[in-house]
Amino acid sequence: MPADGFETFCQQVCSVIRWPPAQRLARAELIAHLEDHAAALEERGISPEEAAAQAVAAMGDPYQVGHNLDRCHSPLVPRLSQVLAVLACVLFLLGFSLGVTRMTGLFRYEDFVLPAASLPLWPQETLLADGSAQGQGKVGGYAIRAQDAALVQTYATLSAPAHPEVQVFVTVSHWQPWLDNLSPAYIPAVWTDATGVSGTVHLGETDATVFSSRWHLHLEDVPPGSRWFSVTLGAPGDQCTLEITLEEEVPPS
Repeated sequence: MPADGFETFCQQVCSVIRWPPAQRLARAELIAHLEDHAAALEERGISPEEAAAQAVAAMGDPYQVGHNLDRCHSPLVPRLSQVLAVLACVLFLLGFSLGVTRMTGLFRYEDFVLPAASLPLWPQETLLADGSAQGQGKVGGYAIRAQDAALVQTYATLSAPAHPEVQVFVTVSHWQPWLDNLSPAYIPAVWTDATGVSGTVHLGETDATVFSSRWHLHLEDVPPGSRWFSVTLGAPGDQCTLEITLEEEVPPS
């Protein structure tokens, strides 16, 4: 009999709760609460039937209880979540399709890790001396780290004869996949040797992945006899400095 009274009360409460999962949760909680209340009354000597009736009466109007629970468990939130989930899937599929067909976004890159590279940059060039590159810093929020350096003999072209040149590899990385890699086109760069002589540095990009790129630095018009160079990348207030050491001095052109 108490179970019938509890079930009737729960049915009345759940009749005004719109979200089915909330109905099941409310019924389980109400039954447990009514049984605990009735058991406590029975321990005080009240008969099971009277204890059940008093437990139900203490809960109040079942329809008001149901309305209160319905406001706490509105079906709008789960339905909105379902709509947003469907919308997110549609946008993902659309972006994935555009990336595959137009080779944009992550599909611009063949690898997630930069491939191995060595100096000289071009196969027609000749390695004159190995070198080391040290230093790291940030420019425009991107991390720049020295990777390798070498003294090479360039090949002759119609516009320029063969000459010694210092070449350097650096990696430029970030950890936000929604950002593009930093372009070397607008980054000022200069070199300075141990005697204080300075010159310009030509920057270019050789490889790129989602999170990083490799730049090649050409130290232009380096003076003969130099072995150590300081390379500054970026504008004042947003710079990093690298140190280049050659195993041999720059020979005359």
